[in-house]
Amino acid sequence: MSLVQLMLFNPMKTLILCGMLLTTFSHGVFAASDDAKAKVFPNPELTDHTGRKVHFYDDLIKGKIFLVNFIFTSCTDYCPMETARVRRIQDLIGDRLGKDIFFYSISIDPETDTPAVLSAYREKFGARPGWDFFTGNEAEIAAMRRKMGLLVDEFADDAKKSNHSLNMMIGSESAGQWMRRSNLDKAEIVAKLLSENLSEWRESGGLTNDFAKAPTHIDPMPRGEEIYKTRCMDCHSLGGGDRLGPDLGNVTRTRETAWLKAWLKDPAKVIAAKDPVATELLGRFRGLVMPNLGLSDEDVGAVMDFLRRADSDGHSKVAKGGSK
Repeated sequence: MSLVQLMLFNPMKTLILCGMLLTTFSHGVFAASDDAKAKVFPNPELTDHTGRKVHFYDDLIKGKIFLVNFIFTSCTDYCPMETARVRRIQDLIGDRLGKDIFFYSISIDPETDTPAVLSAYREKFGARPGWDFFTGNEAEIAAMRRKMGLLVDEFADDAKKSNHSLNMMIGSESAGQWMRRSNLDKAEIVAKLLSENLSEWRESGGLTNDFAKAPTHIDPMPRGEEIYKTRCMDCHSLGGGDRLGPDLGNVTRTRETAWLKAWLKDPAKVIAAKDPVATELLGRFRGLVMPNLGLSDEDVGAVMDFLRRADSDGHSKVAKGGSK
C-alpha cells in the first residue's frame, strides 16, 4: 500500500497524516513502530553530489525531520521554481538545516544528473550543508516515488520527465508523522511545519486554530499578484534586495515595457538572441536561468499591472533594453 492510499485528512489537527501508521486522539499523537515505518519507506541506494553512497531510509530518513523532493537539472520550467521554493524554505529555517532538519533533492534523470552535474546545480541555488542532491538507479527511483505517493502512474511518462509530480514530502520519521505538500505551497507554511509543528508536535499539541473562527469569505487575489506569489517571490523581492534573482522593486520604471513582456513570456528566447541585459543577468546570478513560467499574453499583462502597482513613486531613467 502506498503512502497516498494511507493519507487521511484529520480536521482536529489540520494536517494530512498517515492513518495506518498513526493513531490520533484529542490528547496527542502516537508514533508507529520502527518496523512499520521501515516497511513503508523505500530504502534504495543513492549517490549524493559528492559521490557518497547512502541508503534512503537507513541513512537519510530514519530519526530525522526531512523534506524530500524530486527534480532533474535539465528541466527549464517547474524544477527551477521548485528548487527556488526549497531554497526559500532553507533561508527561513536558518541554522537548523543540517542539525535537526534535512533536505533531500533526488534526480529523476540519473543518466544526465551525475554527481558533478548535481553539485553545480546545487551551487547555483546556494544550497547549504544539510541540503543534499542525489542520483541513483532510474527504476529504483521511480519505484521509490511511487511508494511515497509522489508518482502518479496514469500521468507518468518517462519520455517526458516534465510530467513529474509537483509535490514534496515533509515529515518527522521518529515521530511517525509525514505528509505530502504541494510545491506551490508558500515557503513560510512549509518552514513553519518543519521547524515548529513537526519538531514540537507532542509539546505543542499540534495546530490549534479553531475552524469556527475561520473567515467565511476571502476576496479572490488578483491574477498578477497570484502569479507573483506562487511563481516569482521565492527568487525575487519587491524592494527587499536581490535573492536568487534581482530585486523587482521599481522594475517597471527601470526597464522597458516591451523588454519586460518579452522576458516574462519566453526568457530562453531573449537569452538566445544574446540580449545584453539577459547576458548581464546570467553573469550576475551564477548562470541561473529564469524558467519559462508558461504565461499567456493575458497573464503577462496581469503581472505587469501588479508590478506597476507595487512600484514605488520614485523615478528612474529607462535605459535601452531595460538595463538598470
